[in-house]
Amino acid sequence: MSVSGMKKQFHKASQQLLNERLMGAEGTKLDEDFLKMEKTVAVMNVLLGELMSRTTELLQPNPAYRAKLSMLSTVSRIRGQVRTVGYPQTEGMLGKCMLFYGQELGPASEFGGALMDVGGALQKVGQAKDALDVGIKRTFIDPLQGLQQSDMKQIKYQLKKVNGQRLDFDYKKRRRGKVSTESVRLAWDKFMTSKELAERSMFVLLDSDVDLIGPLAALIAALLDFHRNAQRVLLDLQSDLQARLTAASNKPARQFRSEKIRVEGDPNGTVGFYHQLSAAAPRSSAETSFPGEIPASSTPDCKLLLNQPCCRAIYSFTSKRDDELDFSEGEVIVLTGQVDGDWYEGTLGERSGLLPVSYVEVLVPLPLP
Repeated sequence: MSVSGMKKQFHKASQQLLNERLMGAEGTKLDEDFLKMEKTVAVMNVLLGELMSRTTELLQPNPAYRAKLSMLSTVSRIRGQVRTVGYPQTEGMLGKCMLFYGQELGPASEFGGALMDVGGALQKVGQAKDALDVGIKRTFIDPLQGLQQSDMKQIKYQLKKVNGQRLDFDYKKRRRGKVSTESVRLAWDKFMTSKELAERSMFVLLDSDVDLIGPLAALIAALLDFHRNAQRVLLDLQSDLQARLTAASNKPARQFRSEKIRVEGDPNGTVGFYHQLSAAAPRSSAETSFPGEIPASSTPDCKLLLNQPCCRAIYSFTSKRDDELDFSEGEVIVLTGQVDGDWYEGTLGERSGLLPVSYVEVLVPLPLP
């Protein structure tokens, strides 16, 4: 069609549209099934865009980092470079921080070793998150994006063409005396042809449930795989931390020891003192324990108890019922179970009973149910 012909066609359609909207002229009505499919397709178009946006926010929750990655990707494309910059996962960043300070504390520190264990595990979780990001983009976001940019785009174009052909037919029909019958018939044929094409495309899209459900199933499969991997890493970490906790609890008690410093020129030879922390024999019960430390008098028993779930009493407790357990501050109690959020079940010597959660400090936790 020539440019002048396109201008005439556009003028006719615009004039008919004005007649319908401003003067109330009634145009050719589309059937209810067509209108219903058109409305459903419009919802699908918005839905696809929203799904892709929300999924990206799930995988990359920080909008500032998302904008930075988008900018770097655009610059790389302009320069003709192939550069893939990954999203900085929060688990990996926290793991990197723990690894750094664990190395700073050195191998002699149990806490430093625990930090390195946790940091390494969190970096593995971050790597699993990167794999999740790539997998979901490939199996969920890309298929939806392809659907939106191909099928939905084509349907949108066809619906626009249907509306234009309808306006052209209504314009010629309204000017039947001035327009030949053949021209009106051709306009009708074009309108019906474009309507049939659009209707067929919409039907195919809305009837392809397998193609639409498939990406959803892939999304859930990727999420399940990530959570299984993360659970496996964290369960291994929990076992390692439990072993470290037991080892740290079984270390021999240490106490301060003061030693004199001799300075040249000092007649008394004692101008000051320094304190050092050294391994020592178990202290007497009268000696003061460090904050949060099990009293030295109970250390031999604790070595046995810390191989099983147990707790230390931070307050004394007097039972008010027969099924409750009496204990004194500092005593170590074997945990046998947990009734609810307020009560444990435990054993102290030959006695067993319930003990309040708020009165004790757990040293070795109960195993997960």
